[in-house]
Amino acid sequence: MPQHRPRQHFVDRAPDRARLLDPLFDELPAPRHAGAAGLHAEWRRLHSPEGLPRRADFSMERIAALGLLGQFFVIEPLDGGRDWRYRLLGSKLIWLFGRDVTGIPFSEHFFPDEAERCIALSNRVARSGRPVFLRARFASGGHPGELETLSLPVRDPEERETWLVGATFPEGKAARWMGF
Repeated sequence: MPQHRPRQHFVDRAPDRARLLDPLFDELPAPRHAGAAGLHAEWRRLHSPEGLPRRADFSMERIAALGLLGQFFVIEPLDGGRDWRYRLLGSKLIWLFGRDVTGIPFSEHFFPDEAERCIALSNRVARSGRPVFLRARFASGGHPGELETLSLPVRDPEERETWLVGATFPEGKAARWMGF
């Protein structure tokens, strides 16, 4: 497998912001990280023949019981999926982004090429009703790392649209930097 180099303009333009590295995502057939597998199992348990689980099914107590409060996120579509934003972002993920991006549209906090792909991926998951499991490489604060993340479709509180819940798990050295 060829080695990918970090994009040079990450260091030149934004040393304090996280930058996904090419390839942005590698899809996995199933979650690998124990926390990702646990969250996916909970989603499957809550999924019914009548439809997707509700966002309310993922209470903070339930997420805490899984040990995922710091890694958990909720994202919601904006303007019919033209953009997305984090409605809730775990405290350990703030380090990854270099700032709290809760409420900020993807188009404003990701680099343009990343935003486009993240929006398309989120729309795909929301429309299909099927989870996605990903691995990614990134650089944050000058530190390269790898992570596993998953996005699981859920119904919003008003049952009008599909939101995504998920969690992100830095691996290796990145996990140690982030206090995992």
